[in-house]
Amino acid sequence: MTVLERALFSLHHRLVHVPRVGRVARALAAQVGPAASLLDVGAGDGTVALEVARLVGALRVVGVDVKARPGAALPVIGYDGERLPFPDAAFEAVLLSDVLHHAARPGALLAEALRVASRVVALKDHFRFGPVSERVLLWMDLAGNAAPGVEVRGTYFTPGELVALVRGAGGRITGLEWPLRIHDLPFRLVTQDRLQVAARIERLAAGTAGIAAIAGDAR
Repeated sequence: MTVLERALFSLHHRLVHVPRVGRVARALAAQVGPAASLLDVGAGDGTVALEVARLVGALRVVGVDVKARPGAALPVIGYDGERLPFPDAAFEAVLLSDVLHHAARPGALLAEALRVASRVVALKDHFRFGPVSERVLLWMDLAGNAAPGVEVRGTYFTPGELVALVRGAGGRITGLEWPLRIHDLPFRLVTQDRLQVAARIERLAAGTAGIAAIAGDAR
């Protein structure tokens, strides 16, 4: 890595990553509510999971990632990107923070998260609204994942596609924060609050009227 690249990554960390961690953690914590245990899928450097744990009062926090980073803020277990190495209902809450759009089979990963969660899956991801927003999201993904070397697939969901994905995984959306402010000015002019979303997902139960209502609000 060149001196210029290191300087750019350091600037991105200070101006974008650090403020983002706090806002993402607060959005996820709002969807989780009080919880004793957390699993963070795609934990990265672990900072989001630790802040969510602090906010919800969780004493047990575990991370999994396909590429465990040296020096992560919490122990991170390697996994294959789909099958979670835990029994059913092993954690009260599971976090999926900007990870579904990196998954080869996002529906399968979400189904696994619902299997492992005894109560709730808290999701932070993106909405796309046509080709321009899709290009913006891809640019953000490439910039944000360049330093850790995370694979970028460019798979982003419309509101309707996310609802269908959740339903297909055996879940239902029971809470939604959208639009969601994640970045400061001037970055917000590009990244746009309407492209950011946080959701609470629970196992599908009898009656799906809530899903349709939330999907309609998000269109």
